[in-house]
Amino acid sequence: MTEMVRIGIIGAGGIVRDRHLPGLSRIDSVEVIAVCNRTSESTARIADAYGIRYRLEDWREVIAHPEVNTVLIGTWPYLHRDASVAALQAGKPVFCQARMARNASEARQMRNAQRASGLPAMLCPPP
Repeated sequence: MTEMVRIGIIGAGGIVRDRHLPGLSRIDSVEVIAVCNRTSESTARIADAYGIRYRLEDWREVIAHPEVNTVLIGTWPYLHRDASVAALQAGKPVFCQARMARNASEARQMRNAQRASGLPAMLCPPP
């Protein structure tokens, strides 16, 4: 039996809403269970539209959530490093929306966190 991938989303703007979520909803072994966006209203809209159970107010809550086993980061690039590194340090694989980082230094920090964790971390351009 395939283990369920239970995704928590940090940042659910247009690309996540219009591209990633429709694609993820077609995969039987994937369940999007948590979302955090910039405002509680936008978080609620996304959660309602896609039947997402947990509506969280801070990106750290997504990473810390005990049912989330994979994190999709769909924020602006200036937030990618902190969320990616925190998720990997928490033992959760990361899908990071392209563009990976603002500069080479941030990208190296993300790569180093991935290597230290041994977990998958990848860029995920929209399907």
